[in-house]
Formats: sequence, structure tokens, C-alpha cells
Amino acid sequence: MAMNSALKGTAGIRLLLGCVLIVGILYVAKPVLVPLALAILLAFILSPIVSAAQRYGLGRVPASVLTVFLALAMFGAVAWGAGIQINKLAVELPNHKARIQKKIADLRGSGESVFGKLLEMVRELDEEPKKTDDPSAELTPKDKEIIVRQREESSNFDRLLRFVVPVLEPLATAGFVVIMVIFMLVNREDLRNRLISLLGHGHLTSTTRAIVDAAQRVSNFLLTQLLINVAFGIIFSVGLLVIGVPYAFLWGFLIAVLRFIPYIGTWVGAGFPILLSFALAPDWLQPLVVLAFIAVLDLVTANVVEPLLFGHSTGVTPIALLIAAAFWTWIWGPIGLVLTTPLTVCLVVLGQHIPRLRFFTLLLGSQPPLKPHVNYYQRLLAKDVAEATQVAMEQAKTGGLASLGDEVLFPALVLARRDRKQRALTVEEEAGILQSTKEILTQVEQTLQPLPVADTVPPTALPAPTLPAPPLTVILGCPAHDEAEELSLSLLALLMKPDGCQLEIVSTKALPVEVEDRIAVEKPAIVFVPILPPGGLVQARYLCKRLRRRFKKLPIIVGYWGESHDFDRLLISLRSAGASYVTTSLVQTRSQICALIGAVPPPTPVPQPKPAEPLVTA
Repeated sequence: MAMNSALKGTAGIRLLLGCVLIVGILYVAKPVLVPLALAILLAFILSPIVSAAQRYGLGRVPASVLTVFLALAMFGAVAWGAGIQINKLAVELPNHKARIQKKIADLRGSGESVFGKLLEMVRELDEEPKKTDDPSAELTPKDKEIIVRQREESSNFDRLLRFVVPVLEPLATAGFVVIMVIFMLVNREDLRNRLISLLGHGHLTSTTRAIVDAAQRVSNFLLTQLLINVAFGIIFSVGLLVIGVPYAFLWGFLIAVLRFIPYIGTWVGAGFPILLSFALAPDWLQPLVVLAFIAVLDLVTANVVEPLLFGHSTGVTPIALLIAAAFWTWIWGPIGLVLTTPLTVCLVVLGQHIPRLRFFTLLLGSQPPLKPHVNYYQRLLAKDVAEATQVAMEQAKTGGLASLGDEVLFPALVLARRDRKQRALTVEEEAGILQSTKEILTQVEQTLQPLPVADTVPPTALPAPTLPAPPLTVILGCPAHDEAEELSLSLLALLMKPDGCQLEIVSTKALPVEVEDRIAVEKPAIVFVPILPPGGLVQARYLCKRLRRRFKKLPIIVGYWGESHDFDRLLISLRSAGASYVTTSLVQTRSQICALIGAVPPPTPVPQPKPAEPLVTA
């Protein structure tokens, strides 16, 4: 025990040190990793375009170079146009100083208001004389003359460097990104093969499929996100032109870029034209119209356009995206905030396909972390019957009663029995779970029960002749040895009712001889024996042997509802004991019973996928 605790402690320390090392590398290597991350994301975006150009007969190198330079030219032209409007805005805005001051005064009201006092305090602080930090203020005239002479003697080359270096650094980074993108697009197959060799480790087929699928999905997502943002910016610019807000092209470009920032990007980009409209418009109508326009446009994009285009491709939870935004901003600054959504989506998609990175999907993905039956069982353990009922209701509405039993109730009852056998669950807790499940099943039955059809026959019309109802087929359900199996028979009874079957349930307290006597009296068409593992197999075999010995031609169906790792051995064991058929699910049991009684079962509802959650995008 002490050895295991020591090993777990060592593993935890190693994990913590590994996380600290990774974060440190990301922070220290920012000058290299940020351009590399930009190059990878741009390669993902441009890869479908390069592939399309190659399909039209263009070579790989020309297609890659042409695509990159066309994208660079388009972005440069748009950025150049935005820069021109920024210069115009900087020149023209001071001309509207009087109008802006009047709007602020109208908003502030009297100087005694809180807002007025705050502005007055800021103005007074700004007008306070600032203390100089220049050490030359305390020097003698001779020392000052020496300093001035030294400054004049500084070389022109140093001045040139001080002017050029701040400009050359971003240009060098941009050039490095462009070159990296071109080489990644040209050698993408070689990079893919190296990645497969690194991660394959004997699983060549699965790793190849995972990487190819992940690359395609990430490329499609990033390209689609870019197109959505561009379309959003264009529509926003046109709307501002119609409304009459100046510099609409600049605000459309800005909001298209800022939409990559999750949640706040759209409203940060919309804040500038709203403030400008507030400052320059003669009244309050134009700012309100701009605000309403951006709100409607954002709602339509987030709730209609993005779910329609993205579908079920990739999802990120909102809380995970917020944490990721804080992390990448802390590590890489503002550029990390812009890259948050693409980087997080890439990690989630890779985690869906690469087992070693699955924890990214678990931590960041929008998929439920627990399976429905585990979630149901966990809620019952926490005595949260309301949420457990909601889980059962959703499963029953999307997949029907059979899906409710096979996917939720039966696996949950198997977990409860297994925990009870391992003494992780007390008798009282197991009884509470069974009682809650009975109540939930009753609520499901009442909810799914079809409403009575209203009498639409006119009073003067003759009533239709009443035909006698066909006789119901009697099925006797004999639980193997536990109350949970008796509960499973209640669900089977609900499922078989539309098929003209009446399931009579024998109590778990009944002895085998009492079961035989009841069969002799009632003469059921079929005897059904459910088993919920672990346990129950010995009792079911014993009951089948006794029934087969006395009733030679009686159909006996055994339902083994749970995980069966060796079904062939189980089938041989039960068939040798006298069972006619062995089923492993409610759907299979229903089909087998209908085949024996000659009925045509209604089509089983196909489980419907849950509505697609909108991707948490910028």
C-alpha cells in the first residue's frame, strides 16, 4: 500500500513538472512558436485551396506559391485600405471636437453628477505639473555641454538602426511565416508521414486515418471560420454604409479580424463605430440603430449560420474556451488571444483521433464527459432524482423505450449490482436506486402515453360498429433472482403492449415449483427469464431445467441484459439448460417474441441525434 502511494505521488510530481516545463517552453520560446503557430494555421486554411488548384492541373509548387501570394496580396490590399481610412479618421476627428464635447456635456449633465466629478478629476490630474526624471536637471553647465556634444556625435548609423529595427522585426516575422507556409504546403505529405512515423508505433492504419481526418476537419473548420468572419465584416460594412456611419470599410475589416477572439471580439469591434456614431451623429437614433444591427447580425450568425455550416464537426465548451483565452493571452499576449479559438479547436480535434491526446477532448470538448447510463447512475447516487429523470426522459424521447432500457436503465442497474457485490454500495442505497428507477419509469410511461383522440364524429352520424378486441398473448416473466430484474420486466411489459402482448410478472419471492404451477394454470405462450449480471446465471439455468423437464414444447427466452464478454459460451450454457432462445437487448427480445407469436412489430424508433450545438467560435 505504501509502495503504491509512493508511486502515485511520484507520478503526480512528474506530471506537475512536465506541465510546468511545457508552459515555460511556450513562454520562453514565444518569438519562435508564435510565427510557427501562425504558419501552421495558415497552412491548414490554405491547404484545401492548394488541393483544388492541383486538381485543375497546376503543379504542387506553383499552386502553393500562387495561393500564398494571392492570399498575401488580398490581405495586404485590405489592410492598406484600412490604413488609409485610419489616417483619414485621425485627421478628421479633431474637427468634430466641439460636437464631441457637447455630446459628453449632454451625457454628463450638471457638474455635480458622479460622471461629471469623475471627468473633472481626470482633467485636474492630467493638468498637474509633472516631475521631471531627467538627471541632467541637476548637472552643472559644463556637464550639460559635454552631454550635448556626445549626443551630437552619435553616428547616423545608430540613428538609422533605431528607426529601422522596430520596422524590420515585424517584417522579418511576416517573411518567416510566409516562407514556412509555402514549405508546409509543398511538403505537407512528407510532414504527415513523419508525424505518422512518430505517433504510429505499430498502429499504421488507425494513425493514418486519424491524422488525415483530423487535418481535413481542422482545415475545413478554419477555412469556414475565415469565410464566415469575412462575410460578417462585409455585411457589417454595408450595413454601416446604409446607416450612414463613416469609415465603414475600416470597421468591417476590424470586426472580421476581432471575431477570432472568443465572445468579446464581435462587440469590441462593434464598439468603435458605436462610439463614433455617438460622437458624430446629431441625435441618439444612429447609435441605437448601429447597436441593434450588430446585435441582430451576431445572433443570426451564432445561432443560424454557424450551426448550419459547422454541424457536428467540432465543439468546444464555453468555460474551456474562456480558460484557453486567458492561458494563451498570458503566454503569448494579444496574438495569443486572437489564436485562442483556432488553437483550441486543433487540440480538440487531435484529441478525438489520437489516443495519447484524448485528454484534450475530455477537458475542452463539448461532448458529454459521461455516458448516459453513467450520468443516470451518478445522479441517483447523489440523490438527484430530478436530473436522473431528465436523463431518462431525453433518452426515451429520442430513442424510445427500448433505447431507454438498453442504453440507460439496464447498464445503470448492472453498475448498481456490481457495486453492491463489491460492497461499495449499501443495501439501503441499492434499494433507493431501485425505488427511484421505478418512479422514473412510471413518469416516463405517463409522459409517453398517447393522448386520447377527440371524438370528431358528428352527432347525426351513425356510430361505427364496435369490433371485439383481439385476445392478448400472455407472456410470463420470471426474474432470475433479483428485484432489478423484476423492474426490467416492467419496462418490457410497456414495450410489448402495442404488440398485443400481456406480460405477467412473477414475484422474485416465488419458488420454482410455484412458477411451474402457474404456468400449468395460465398456459402462457412464452416464458421470459431476464438476467442482469453479475450473478443470476445459475438461478436462470436451474429454472430453465425444471421448466423444460415439465413443459417440453414451451418456448423459453432468456434475456441476458448486460455486458457479455463470451456470448458463445453463455449461449451454449443456457441452451443446454433448456432455453429456446437467448437475447441480449430489449430490441432483440421484442423481435424474437413477435416472431414466435406471428406478430409484425412496429418499427423501432431510430435514436435521433441531439440538436447540434453551435460551435463556440470567435
